[in-house]
Formats: sequence, structure tokens, C-alpha cells
Amino acid sequence: MQCVRDYLRVTLASRSSLRPASSWNPFTRGSNKADDVIPATEETAEMEAYEKQIETMEREAHEEYIKSRCNKSRLSASHRQMMHGQPPNVGIAFQYSNEHRSRKFRGSMLGRYGAQSTGISPGEMWPTKLDREMAKEWESLYQPAPLKQMIEESIQAKENVKKMRLEREQKIEDNFKKYDAVLSAWEQKVRNRELLAEREQNRRKIVLAELREEFGYDINPEDATMKERILEREKVLLKEERELKKKMRLEKKQENVDG
Repeated sequence: MQCVRDYLRVTLASRSSLRPASSWNPFTRGSNKADDVIPATEETAEMEAYEKQIETMEREAHEEYIKSRCNKSRLSASHRQMMHGQPPNVGIAFQYSNEHRSRKFRGSMLGRYGAQSTGISPGEMWPTKLDREMAKEWESLYQPAPLKQMIEESIQAKENVKKMRLEREQKIEDNFKKYDAVLSAWEQKVRNRELLAEREQNRRKIVLAELREEFGYDINPEDATMKERILEREKVLLKEERELKKKMRLEKKQENVDG
């Protein structure tokens, strides 16, 4: 509390501008002391007004002291306003640099805080005649094609990408519809391959068994002479199998006709 009283004392001393009643009259020089006497009722009213003014000043000084003590962050007024979602004074009310007067900065303040809070007119953001001429010159120098053509090409490219995506999705959907049939065909193909491999192994076993019976011992299938005999015998066996299948098909067909 002592620091508050000291602060109030300094503030009151700096703000106090009241003078005694005798000093209010500029025409008292050389006058009698009897003329300086102020009636009691007037002096009482003056003292009451003085006390009210002192109370008001004390209250204002106390509020200022509390505010100064509450600002623990040491932020500036503009930063505190931004922290509370209000537009800052710096750049809007007080423009200290060309950046604060630029359209880019004012546009960012307008977009963030609105026209009502900042007092910035949206019409200020519209490009000037000079800006439009510079934009046209830049387009003529650095753009490979007119802006309209570039926009049309961009739209067409997006349409092409969309079309390719739809075609791919349709292809995937069609493949899903044929999935079961394709899977069955693949499984049948695998089974046929395994069956052919099994038949080849069986034919090779039959040929090797015949040669072992003929020579009385197990022959080497990698021998050049034996290879030729093995291949010839396998061809004979394969031909017999084909004839047997053909005969079985004819018999089955005949049974169906008779039935």
C-alpha cells in the first residue's frame, strides 16, 4: 500500500492546478485585506468542490496504477490488441513506414479484422490502372501463351485426368466382374500343367522300368545313347495315350447317341 500512496502523491502533485481563493482575483494587487475575505458559504462550496476533485484524481490515479501493474507481459498496446483479436494501432491509426501504407499490408488487416474494425475500405484493394498495365506487360513478356489459353489448357488437362481416372475405374470394375471366371481358368490351367508334368513323370518311370528289366540294372538316363531310347519310347507311349483318349471319346459319344 505504501507504493500506491507514493504513486498517488506524485500523480496528485503533477495534476493539481488549484490555487488559493485569494489568488483567483487578478485585481487584488494593492487592495485592502478586508476585500480578500471570502464569505463562509462560498468558501465551503469551494472546499467541497476541491475535495471532490481530489477524490476523482485519486480514483483515476489508482486505476492507472492498477492497469500499469496488471500489464505483466510488457506488451505494447498494439500487441495486446492483436492478442485479444482487435486490430493494432500501429499500421492502421499510426502509419510509420511505406509498408503500413502498402496495399498488401492494408489488405491483410482488412481480411483479418474486417472493414468495420479497421476503417479500411475494400475498394482500396482493387488494382489501379498502373497495376493492370504492369500485369499485362508481365504477361506479354513472361507467359508463353495468353492467360485465357492457359486457363483453357488447364481445364482441359483436368478433364483428361478425370476421364482417364473414370476409364481406369471402369476397367477395374469390369475385371472384378470377370474375376471368378479368370480365377477358374487360371486354376484349370495350373491343374492341366500339373497333370501334364505328372504324366511325363509316369512315362519316364515306365520307360526306365522297361530298360531296367531289359538290361538287368538301373541305367543312367543322362547317357547319350539312353537318352535317345528314352525319348523314342516316350513318344510311343504318348501316342498310345492319345489313341486311348480318342477311343474313349468315341465310345462316350456313341453311348450318348444310343442313350
